[in-house]
Amino acid sequence: MTPATKSYSQSLRVIGQALEVLRINAFALEKRDEKYIVHNWEPSFLKGITDKVWGTGDADEMGLTPQRAPENLVYTNSDTNRLETQGKSRRDSGDGLDAHKLSLGLRVLGDFLDRKGAVAFDIGWFIQSVTVKYETRAGGHNEANFTLQNLRDHEIDMHLRRSCRRLTK
Repeated sequence: MTPATKSYSQSLRVIGQALEVLRINAFALEKRDEKYIVHNWEPSFLKGITDKVWGTGDADEMGLTPQRAPENLVYTNSDTNRLETQGKSRRDSGDGLDAHKLSLGLRVLGDFLDRKGAVAFDIGWFIQSVTVKYETRAGGHNEANFTLQNLRDHEIDMHLRRSCRRLTK
């Protein structure tokens, strides 16, 4: 598949892997044109980085303030291609996928958006729920809400469809 036709399922999975590394668990993600923009992530991310760099509570005592993190993380097609290559090498090295990871949840949402024919979307990912607002090629605006259990159900459906495709080839 060429980079220009990469599915949302593939792109969102690798963005989810990048967010896992950053330990971002709640955020907003929007797709505009050829960019994926992540913003409004949980504030504990910055505290976690500060604690890792300077030790718990040491930053205040030492008068150190971490450099302000960017307000948005922007991923382009070339970024998702690079992240896909890195993720593939990790998967090939035996790093198994935990079924409850953010990357898998975003992959399932990407599959949902692929099947709906979305051209733009906004995702609100919260600890216990997910909201997706999307626009279709026909110009329709829609919204879907998921719980983590709903996403697991969609994951099973996604895997069953993939298994059926393999059997018919």
